[in-house]
Amino acid sequence: MKNNICSKTCFFSACIIVFYGIMFSCSTASFSQNEIPYKKDSLYVEIEKLGHELTLKNKVPGVAVAVIRDGKIAWLQSIGYADLAGKKPVTSETIFNIGSISKLISAWGFMQLTEKDLVKLDDPVDQYLTRWHLPESEFDRSKVTLRRILSHTAGLSVHGYGGSDQGIPLLSLEESLNGKTKRNGETVHLISEPGTKWNYSGGGYTLAQLLLEEKTNQNFSTYMTNNIFLPLGMKHTSYEWTTEMMATAATAYDEQGEPIKNRIFTEKAAAGLQTTIKDLAHFAELSIIPDSNQLNKVLKPKTIKLMETPVHPSSEEGESGLGYRFMNYEGFRTIGHTGENAGWSAAMFLDRPTKSGIIILCNGSNGDQVWFPIYQSWLKTVRQKMNLPSNL
Repeated sequence: MKNNICSKTCFFSACIIVFYGIMFSCSTASFSQNEIPYKKDSLYVEIEKLGHELTLKNKVPGVAVAVIRDGKIAWLQSIGYADLAGKKPVTSETIFNIGSISKLISAWGFMQLTEKDLVKLDDPVDQYLTRWHLPESEFDRSKVTLRRILSHTAGLSVHGYGGSDQGIPLLSLEESLNGKTKRNGETVHLISEPGTKWNYSGGGYTLAQLLLEEKTNQNFSTYMTNNIFLPLGMKHTSYEWTTEMMATAATAYDEQGEPIKNRIFTEKAAAGLQTTIKDLAHFAELSIIPDSNQLNKVLKPKTIKLMETPVHPSSEEGESGLGYRFMNYEGFRTIGHTGENAGWSAAMFLDRPTKSGIIILCNGSNGDQVWFPIYQSWLKTVRQKMNLPSNL
C-alpha cells in the first residue's frame, strides 16, 4: 500500500465537486438482487458516502464493493463509472483486473494438482519440469517445493510483474522465467536457502504456472476455466482478455485519472486474472465456509483449511498460507490478498472467526487510497461484533 493513504475523509469545495461531478457518477442507477440499497444498513450508507468522496478525491472513476456476513454475501454495491467517456456505470457484472489477488485464486488450481496426485506438496518442483529448470546456485534447488512456492518461503526472486502492452505478442513462460519480460532482465532464481525466510515472489507463481502446464498438458488459462471457475459458477472470470470480457470490462485509469490500455501478462498466475465483484465475492464465501456442495469437487474443505493455515517461517515483512496471505492492517489479522496493476487496485479481507469479509475492486491506479478507508469502516463493524475497541 502506498505510504500516503489517509484514513481521514477530505471534503472539496462546492465548485470542485460540481466540476468532477460531471465526470463521475455517484452510484449506479440500476441494481441487481444484491445491490438493492440497504438504507437501514449503516455500513452500506457509510461506504456509499465514502465511495463518492474517495473516488472524486483520488481520480478513481469507479469502485465495486462486496460485504460478507455469516459466511454469505450480505450485499454488493457499485459506485461510479466503469468508463468515463461512455458514461458507463459500474455494476456487479463489471470486469476488473485484480492484480496479485490472482495468486490466491491460482493457488486453488495448484492445490487441485495435489488432490489429483499429480504433484506432491513437499517434492522438489524441478523434478517435474522439462521445459525449463531452476539454474544451479549456491542454494539447494531440491528444496524448492510447491508448499514453499505458494507460501513465499521458497527463496525465489522476482517480486512482481508489470505486464506487456496490448498488441505485442506475449512471450513464453520459459522466456519470462529467463527474465525477458522484466525491464531489468531479472530471472527467476534462488536468492536464499529455501525454507529459511519469507520473501514475496511473483516469480515463484510463474514457476508454478509452468508446473501446472507440464503436469496437465494444458494451457494454464484453459485449465483454470474448466477445472476451477466453471465448476464454482464463476462464469465471468478468466485469465484472458477475451472479446466477451472486454465488452463488460471497466476501463483502467492511471494516477492522473487518464485512461490507459490494459496490460497483458505472460505471468497470468501471478497477476493476470479478470473477474467481477459478484464472482469474487462468491469465491470469498467458499473461502470462509468451504461448502462441499458448492465446491463441486474443485477442492476438499480440508484442503482449503490447509491453505488458510500459516506456513513457517514468517517475518516482519509477511506471513502466508498457501496462496492466502495473513494481513495485519489497523492491528487486525485477516486472510486474503491485495492486488495492484497499472490502472487497477483491489483488496480482499476475510475474517473466518466472525465469518465476515469485504472485497473492494477499483479501476484506478490510486485505488488503494479508496479501498483502505472503506476497509477501515468495515473493520469497525467487525470489532463491534467481537466487542473489541474500535480504535485498536
